Amino acid sequence: MKMETRTIDRKDWRDELIRLWRKMDGKDIEIEVEALNLGDQVEADYVPLKGLSYDPRDDVVQVWVGPLDHLIRHPKGIDLALEGGHLISMHITDAEGEKHIIKPRQRVLL
Repeated sequence: MKMETRTIDRKDWRDELIRLWRKMDGKDIEIEVEALNLGDQVEADYVPLKGLSYDPRDDVVQVWVGPLDHLIRHPKGIDLALEGGHLISMHITDAEGEKHIIKPRQRVLL
């Protein structure tokens, strides 16, 4: 199957992240941060997703997993990696250029 990337328009971030959270609620995810100065760091290693949202007032994406509240401040872009209509990963780029990669353990049908 062919892998494709879909960019979510900023005006749709809030609704789209709520929709994704409903599809992925309780599913195990990994959060990896790719930063030039730190390299790749795993912040959460396949723990259940409890929430996913974008707050336009504070300009922050929140990813809740287990006891961790992972905040992505001033996001610049959100891209979905898809294959055959399934979510493979979500890539969120922050203001510093760091990539926050959210990967479900198992593919999620969108």
